[in-house]
Amino acid sequence: MKNKIKITLHPFSYLDFSEKTNAIFLLTFLACQVFMLFITNSWANLFVILAAVAATVLAEVFEKTYGKRKDSYSFLNSIIQGILTGLFLPSTFPVYAVFFTVFFVFVCSRYFIGNFADCWINLPCLSVCICWILGTSLFPDWQLTHEIIFARNPSLELIQNGAFPMIALDTKITSFFNRTIFSLFGVSIPDGYISLFWDTGSLIPAFRFNFITLISSIVLISMDVVRAMIPGLFLMTYGILVFAGPYFFGFGGHGDLLLAFCTSGLLFSSIYLLQFAGTTPMTLLGKAFYAFLAGILAYLIIGAGTSPAGAVFTVLLMNILSLFIQHIEKIAEIKKVKKILLERVKELEEGTNA
Repeated sequence: MKNKIKITLHPFSYLDFSEKTNAIFLLTFLACQVFMLFITNSWANLFVILAAVAATVLAEVFEKTYGKRKDSYSFLNSIIQGILTGLFLPSTFPVYAVFFTVFFVFVCSRYFIGNFADCWINLPCLSVCICWILGTSLFPDWQLTHEIIFARNPSLELIQNGAFPMIALDTKITSFFNRTIFSLFGVSIPDGYISLFWDTGSLIPAFRFNFITLISSIVLISMDVVRAMIPGLFLMTYGILVFAGPYFFGFGGHGDLLLAFCTSGLLFSSIYLLQFAGTTPMTLLGKAFYAFLAGILAYLIIGAGTSPAGAVFTVLLMNILSLFIQHIEKIAEIKKVKKILLERVKELEEGTNA
C-alpha cells in the first residue's frame, strides 16, 4: 500500500519572502526598465546591459568552475547585478570595454572579498566607478552651471534650453493636470515637467524613467521586498539639503527638488543599490544613521542634480563607512550582552547566598 503521509510546514508559515523570491521580484521590475529601453529603440543601452550581464554570468561560471568557494552567487543574482551595472553606464561606453571591465571587477572582487553573504561592497557600483575613472569623457557632462543654479527654476531653464526632450503628449497632459488638479490650489506647472518625470532622455538608463522607478519603488516597499526606512530617510535628508540651499552658493528655498531627484539616478539607487544585501548596518539606529549620512554625502557629491556618477560613488563610500558603523554596533552589542550577563550572575549569587 502506498504511503500517503505528507510532511508540511503547517501550522508554521514564513514571515517574509525568501531571498530567491525577492530576487525574482527585483528582476521583474528591472526588466520593466529594460523593456522601456526596447520600446524607445535605445539599442546602444541594451547592448551595454547585455555585455554587463554576460560578464557577471561568466564571472559566476568562472567562480563555480575554478574558484575555491563553491557557495558563490546564484545566476539569478548575477543577472540582477549585471543589469544594475549596465543601467548606470552610458550608451556611449564601448561594449567590449564594459564586458572586460565588469568581468575583471567581479572575478577579482569575489576572490579577494568573498561570496554574496559576506560581501561588504556593492559590485555594480564598483564596476561603474571604475568605468567612470577609465572613461570619464564618455559619461554625460554636468549640466548645471552657476547661472542655472541661481535661476528661479533651474529645471525649467534646462527644459527650455533643450537639455531634456519633450514627449508628444506633454502639452496635453500638462494642460489636463493644470485644469483639473493644480487649479484647485491656484498654481500651474509649465510644459516639460511631465517629460522630465517620464523620460529624461539621458545616456544613462537609470536616470531616465523616473515614473517607472517610482511605481516600482512603491510596489517593492508595499510587498516588503525593500524596506522603506533607508531609502525614505536618505531621500528626505538629501531633499531637505537641496531645498535649503542649492549646491553652488544658492539661497535657501530655491532648491529644485524635481531636478535633483530626476536627473542623477537618486530614486533608482535608493531602491536598488543603497541597501544591497550585506552592505548595511543591522540595528535600527545604525540603519537610520547610515541613511542620514548617505543623504549628506549625496548632497556633497551630487549637489542639486545632473551628476553623471555621483549616485554610485555615494553608495560606494557608504559601503566603506558602513563597516565602521557595523563595528560600533558590534561593540555596543557586546557591552549590552555583558551587562545582562553580569546582572544575571549577580542575581544567581544573591539567590545562592540567601
